[in-house]
Order: sequence, then C-alpha cells, then structure tokens
Amino acid sequence: MSNSVRNTIVVAALFILIGSVMILLNVRMESRIVRLNLDNRKTERAIDSLHTELAVIDSLRAEFELKQALLTQQSKLIIGEDSTTTTYGYLLNLLRRMARSINYDFAANEAKDSLNSYHEYIISGSSRYTNLLHLAHQLENQRIVITIEDLSIATEGAARADTVTFSMILHTHYRTGGPLADELTLKDLPPPYTGYDTFQPRIHEEILPLDPDSMLLNSEEATLIGITRDMAFLRDDRGIIHILTRGSVVAYGYLYRIDEEAGKVVFRLNKYGLEEDYTKSIHNYTR
Repeated sequence: MSNSVRNTIVVAALFILIGSVMILLNVRMESRIVRLNLDNRKTERAIDSLHTELAVIDSLRAEFELKQALLTQQSKLIIGEDSTTTTYGYLLNLLRRMARSINYDFAANEAKDSLNSYHEYIISGSSRYTNLLHLAHQLENQRIVITIEDLSIATEGAARADTVTFSMILHTHYRTGGPLADELTLKDLPPPYTGYDTFQPRIHEEILPLDPDSMLLNSEEATLIGITRDMAFLRDDRGIIHILTRGSVVAYGYLYRIDEEAGKVVFRLNKYGLEEDYTKSIHNYTR
C-alpha cells in the first residue's frame, strides 16, 4: 500500500471520527436546548401564577383595608370578645376622653351565652349630675354596643345639690367574628345640652309660666346684626350686643346653628314643654 493511499485512509478515518463526535455533541446540545426550553416554559408559567397570586393578594389586602376602614366608621359594632378588664378599661377611656372624674365601684354580675352573648356589669357611686349625663351620652352613642339596662339616681341632699348617687346596670354585648375593642377608635361626640332641667317634664297638661334668667338674651326680641367666624352678634332691646357661638345659652334655650352663607341663626327654644326651632335672619344680607 502506497503512502498516499495510507494517508488518505487516515485522513478519512479522522474526518469520520470528528464528524461522529460533532454529531454526538450536536444531539446532546439539541437535547439540552429542549430541556432548557421546557424549564423556561415551566418558569414562565410559575411567574405568571405568582403574578396572578400577587394581584389577588393586593386586591384582598385592599379589600381588607377598606373593610377595616368601614368597620371603624360604622355607628354601632358588637365586639368579638369581652372581659371584665375590657369593659373596665373602656369606661376609663371614656372618662379620659370626657376629661371628667366619676367615683364608682365596678362589679361583674352575670353572663349570657347565646348567638349574641353579653356580660352584665354594675357600677355604682356618686358624681355631679352633669358628669353622669355625659357618661350615659357617651355609652349610648359610641361604637361599641354597651346598653344601659337600668339607671337609678338619688340626690345627695341640699348641701350638695349638684351631686347624685347612682347605680347603673350595663350589658356589654359580644359575638364571634366581631372586632376587638382595642381596634375601634372613640368618636368625637359633642356634649349633651344641659341648659334645661332634664327632670322637668317636656309636655304639661297646662302651659306653665317660665321665668328665665334676666341676664340671658331674649332671642325673640333681639336683632341679628352680624355673623363672622362661627360667631353671631345680636343686639337686645337695651342696646347691648351679645356675642354668641353654637351652644350658647339664651332665654328658654340655646343657639343651635349658625348659617353664615344664608345670613341666619337658629335657636332651640323650650317655652311650652316642647323644643322648637326659632330662626333669625339679617335683612339685606350679602356675603
């Protein structure tokens, strides 16, 4: 065999070997590419699923925050759980919000288990009547459902005419699924009007004469001369100018509303056993 033939055979064998190796590497590469493409598609599906879950989580979180916001704004709510500590602490928060002091004893009486359960508490002590009135007003108008089942009041005597002894039975209602008391904020409530005697009957069989304080403004005989910055200026029949704000006491009642836009004020008067609105306007009022 000549050298040329031998060299040709060697070169051909090398080409065949190299070609076989290249084919094998190409097959392996294509197989790897197929696996990587499958992994990429799985990863893309997982990413899409995560995006969907994140979108759902964001919407659920937004819905939860909205419900929490609406929950704190509702007028009345039954809390999820109650204990002696919960109700006692709530009463302390009310008194702190009112900036008033009431001395009382606090005791738990009984509990009722049902769909809407409640705990019964008894508080008794002594206080100025107006402080007790403010406390009852807060209990009735704050968000947590605490009902006043019974209230007994007795006078302390002539020496302490503004002080009464009292006994109050409260029911703190609760049910599973309700919000916790600590999650609810206290509402800012205007104090109840105390310009008239709460124990005086509002309706009488006959019209009873009233003798208001002569120092108080008689709104029916006064003239409204100006309104500015939530204040009303009225001149009485003696020429004295009175500066009133919302809630200011006048003869037979109090100033209920100041309407600067309309140039008028509204008084709540109780001359004959019933509260009535009395309006005074500024003539030729322009703003």
